[in-house]
Amino acid sequence: MEPWLIWSIAGGILILSELLIPGLITIFIGLAALATGLGIKFGYLTDTTSIIVTFVVATLFFLIVIRTFFLRFYKGNTSVHNVDEQEDMKGSIVTVDEDIEPFKDGRIHYRGTTWQARSDTPMAKNQKAIIIRLEGNTFLVKPIEE
Repeated sequence: MEPWLIWSIAGGILILSELLIPGLITIFIGLAALATGLGIKFGYLTDTTSIIVTFVVATLFFLIVIRTFFLRFYKGNTSVHNVDEQEDMKGSIVTVDEDIEPFKDGRIHYRGTTWQARSDTPMAKNQKAIIIRLEGNTFLVKPIEE
């Protein structure tokens, strides 16, 4: 098989793989491979060194310049507003797993596991509570006012 055809097929596969692996990366690597294949086909690239250099330079150009340009217009649909876990957990509603008494810690269920918890107000098992803050490894909670 001709080298230009191998480069072109590889480029086409990479471009199509963008449908499975989104992120605007494989499409631009595929475009660089396609450009390299066309350079070989039309006789601009004849030796191995020029082929490799062209592919690397084209890939960098597409990834750094063109991808950056496209990302300005096509932003992702997810964003993180708060990356502080302690701020994130404040106000979360939890279930009491083990009775909580004043001056005697109990346990709550939070994010798939149980945690040590403390409260000024007695709380029974299965009661709903709200997290106030975390002190060390112990959550401070209060009952939900109903």
